[in-house]
Amino acid sequence: MVTGTADGLLSEAEDAYSGVTTHPARYIALATDIIDRARKVPDYEALVVAMRALAWGRHAKFDNAGAKRLLDQAVRLAERHRLPRRLGEVLVSRAVALHELGRLADAMRDLRRAEPLVAPDQRPDLLMQLALLHHTRGRLTEAVGLYRRALGDPLCPPVIRVKAAINMSDAQIRLGQPRAALEHLVRAMEPARDLGGIVHAWVTHMLALASFNAGQVSEGMRRFEEAGALHVAAGVPLGEHYMDYSDALVDLRLDEEAAAVALLAADDFDRTGSRLMAAEARLRCARLALARGDIGRARSEADTALREFRRQRRAAWVARAAVVEVEASGFSYDALRRLRRAAATLERLGLRANAVEAHLVAGRAALMLERRAVARSHLLAAGRLSQGQPLLVRLRGRVASALLGPSPSVLRHCRAGLADLARHRAALPSVELRVLAAGHGAELGDLGLRALLSAGAPPARVLTWLERTRAASLLTVAPAVPEVEGEVLALRAVEQELKAAKRQRGEEPRELLARQSALEASIRRRSWALDHTGDPVLDLVSVNGLRHLLDGGWLVEYAAVDGRVVAVVLDPRRTTLVDLGPLDPVRREIDSVLFAQRRMLRGGKLLAQARATADEGIAVLAKLLVEPLGLPPGVPVVVVPSGPLLRVPWSPLVAAPVSVAPSATFWARGRGLGTPSRPALAQDSPTLPRVALVAGPGLPGAAREVAALRAIHPGATALAPPDSTVEATVDLVRGADLAHLACHGRLRSDNPLFSALELSDGALTLHEMFSRGVAPHRVIMAACDSGVERPYEGGEVLGFVSAMMARGTAGMVAAGLPVPDGASVAAMTALHEGTARGLPLSEALYEARSAVATEGPAEYVAWCTLTAYGAA
Repeated sequence: MVTGTADGLLSEAEDAYSGVTTHPARYIALATDIIDRARKVPDYEALVVAMRALAWGRHAKFDNAGAKRLLDQAVRLAERHRLPRRLGEVLVSRAVALHELGRLADAMRDLRRAEPLVAPDQRPDLLMQLALLHHTRGRLTEAVGLYRRALGDPLCPPVIRVKAAINMSDAQIRLGQPRAALEHLVRAMEPARDLGGIVHAWVTHMLALASFNAGQVSEGMRRFEEAGALHVAAGVPLGEHYMDYSDALVDLRLDEEAAAVALLAADDFDRTGSRLMAAEARLRCARLALARGDIGRARSEADTALREFRRQRRAAWVARAAVVEVEASGFSYDALRRLRRAAATLERLGLRANAVEAHLVAGRAALMLERRAVARSHLLAAGRLSQGQPLLVRLRGRVASALLGPSPSVLRHCRAGLADLARHRAALPSVELRVLAAGHGAELGDLGLRALLSAGAPPARVLTWLERTRAASLLTVAPAVPEVEGEVLALRAVEQELKAAKRQRGEEPRELLARQSALEASIRRRSWALDHTGDPVLDLVSVNGLRHLLDGGWLVEYAAVDGRVVAVVLDPRRTTLVDLGPLDPVRREIDSVLFAQRRMLRGGKLLAQARATADEGIAVLAKLLVEPLGLPPGVPVVVVPSGPLLRVPWSPLVAAPVSVAPSATFWARGRGLGTPSRPALAQDSPTLPRVALVAGPGLPGAAREVAALRAIHPGATALAPPDSTVEATVDLVRGADLAHLACHGRLRSDNPLFSALELSDGALTLHEMFSRGVAPHRVIMAACDSGVERPYEGGEVLGFVSAMMARGTAGMVAAGLPVPDGASVAAMTALHEGTARGLPLSEALYEARSAVATEGPAEYVAWCTLTAYGAA
């Protein structure tokens, strides 16, 4: 029985509990004060309620072990003083703490014991906690039913109503019903705002997750940013937010960023003793380590997660962890049995997306172990279960169906999957995300190509197939993105500070490097969340259309498949397929040529030997990649290389004008952007092109180069240090017909969009060019490494050239090596003489290369590495 008559104290305790569920930081101190006063009175009912309030505050801070200790005391007090209703409430709260600690069986016992004790108005809370236990164990259909019962209870209070909507939405997303989840969350948003920061943060977070899974990528990424800020403002640990955000980053193929976020989540849960969520975070870390090829880390993290899930008796999570652990450890007959059990468990529990993955992995294992009938059953199941699911699940289903064969079926599934991916990719908000997303279709592209080659398909069909998987992300012309302009300018200022500090102190201060990293991360995140309506998917160019545009020229599209190089050759009359032999010798010669040329640039006693090595390597590459094609001398050639061949110096391999392009369709689009006609333009034409000439700082040879070019283009506008600032350069070249940029280039292989040109007052990054809509019609970049392109899975590339052309530039000349200052003056002068006569860049460069001397090492390297790109 209750001792004391302080009814007001009990009311205060109840108010403290009500408040702490939505504003824990505000009410924790009050609950502590009420506990002290209740003990003095004594008022045991008020004490039990206040202890429950304080425990909930600790739970909100992820101190579930501390919450349980308080609730254990409250249970004993409620039992000793015969407070059945309060005992039921405390048992429900203790079940929450036990749940978070991974003690699911104990949590279920507390809830079953509480059922006959709680008052009618507490039943919605109890139902929701029961639903959460089913949810955690992977029994999502049962969980959704219990959430619906809680929501349908007329006594359900607003805070439980909103929380039930949040949790039910999570279950619906995992069941592949994100649009149903969105409906619940939109209705929950208004009352959530009235319930305080934590609830508002969680509804926003779930809206992000539901939007993302419903294909609304930009909206989802904006909501994630908003939810993160709301969590911080509410003083809530970010572990769960980090986990779902990591999943979204994985879907966008931002694996490095996802791994960093998943590790933050795991550390957050480990620090707060939340073993339930820590195990889930560790499984995410295992998946990401596997994706990045860190097999040892993947196996270790998967084993840790698997042991914890088994201890928690979470069948669905045990199955999911088993799939990752097997992938990291390798396929065997025992592993196949484990995969089959995991797939059956996940399918039985209605977790279709996870079941598709498990069936696909089991199918791959069975194929490797030559268990064809077993493989067929799993691959069929993966294809069946993937129907109606989100994009990435559907793509896994298409891969499974394609692995079944035979050839016509393979092509049908690969074609359908790639078309599905193309629609998704076109709706993504940035070039970076579109390029990365293509990797989701890499296996489908390879499977389709193998099927065509093994079936002896006509070369024209092979060419059309290759075009499905080549640089498709770049075909959506990227709009200007002024939303990030402010941060881009701030980044430039920080980089200038870093340079000044390096000059003055010989080091780069950590705080400036941290600011630089933070600004780069912010620019990328904001670019992921830009509004983008999704351009229609551009039709691939037809073989006949290509012949018409080539106008007597030839096109060669290369592919590497199963360790061999093949080429489709399109000439004015026919299309042929040529097997060029193994890839490894080609790779060796590419490495040899580039090593020798870099050694030539360093100087020293071995120049003659390096020159001989480079000449020999170029001759071998020509023999391996060009001579078998039967190209006629002097006839213009468009070369479309695959990823392993991007570093080939194409200009010296072909005795004709050469233009390199990411894809034939991309080249054809450039022909449609007003490519100069082949006849020379009259010098007195009233429509002379706008020519912009820019020399960067610290390069006397660049200044001489620009001075020489002014004589060729009398109407050109030129900038030289100190006037060649970023602002002046952007204003000058933004709408130029021809822009010549002679300055240092800085390539960022980790993120090509932060590659930059060094100008008089700082660096002009590709991000800034994008944000400000800089896209001259033709660009000549006499800058170090400006022609280097980073290959990505799915036939995509990204670098100075591809990024500028994705903005709308139709043709470029760039260098694949760091050409020394002044080494290319003669070549550039001859090149511009050709452009002044109206020649396309490829023909002008061919003439220029024929006219310049190559005795000096720097001039020789410039002769080798300068390459024309695109159709202008």
